[in-house]
Amino acid sequence: MIAPPTGLGPHRPLRVHVIGNSAAVMVEPEHGPRDGGVYGEQLVGLLAARGTPCVVTCSGTWMSRINEHLPRYEGDVRNHFPDVLVINFGMLEAQPAVVPLALARHILTWRRTSRVGAGRYRTHVVPPLWRQLRRYQRWASGHDGGRTHRLSPRRFAADLHRLIDMTRKDCGSLVLVLDIDPPGDRVEHWLPTTAARVEQYNAVLDAVTSSYDDHVRFVRAGATVTDPDADLPDGLHRSVAAHGVTAALLADEICRWLGA
Repeated sequence: MIAPPTGLGPHRPLRVHVIGNSAAVMVEPEHGPRDGGVYGEQLVGLLAARGTPCVVTCSGTWMSRINEHLPRYEGDVRNHFPDVLVINFGMLEAQPAVVPLALARHILTWRRTSRVGAGRYRTHVVPPLWRQLRRYQRWASGHDGGRTHRLSPRRFAADLHRLIDMTRKDCGSLVLVLDIDPPGDRVEHWLPTTAARVEQYNAVLDAVTSSYDDHVRFVRAGATVTDPDADLPDGLHRSVAAHGVTAALLADEICRWLGA
């Protein structure tokens, strides 16, 4: 059993690292003040107010899956030497694979180029193409019957185990696994059955974390989404206030661990 770190203070702030998909790095509809962004940003002030200085880093990536971070484990996790690792995956993995992920990423990317003609391509070609694909995706998702996933529940569980095992062995971190927020109406409209899939993958997250001791914990932040329109303005990403609620839950778990 590895104990929480001792000697924390100005010369040894707590190191918290977040790894996940866009739920960990995006805020809607817009960023607040410098300490009013995603939960990782807000966690710094909350822990400081409780007498625990901390440094928060993040390897969150838009439209990413857990299996894509495992090959980059050294850079994405281990080399940050986290005392606390926050894991936030599941929404993309749970989605039906009715449109190739590479194509969806290409259409929805914000990594735009300044090459000649790229602007016209993004303005005149991509929008009508996406409208057609989105209609097909909605139809296909409703008829998929749960047969396809961006990452199957079995692989999702295996990769989560692998990430937790390596982090516990290499860093002795407290591992906090966030659940998947319930999707808003907009997401359920364009990706039917998403709510049921989220329940399935949350059960996987619960089962995996329950197989460890108290140094691996399942944080049920999704239960705090009481007003989806306000908490998830785009149906998927939290508002500043909702991120603050998640940050408070994480702060509670960290302080309970430090005081154990």
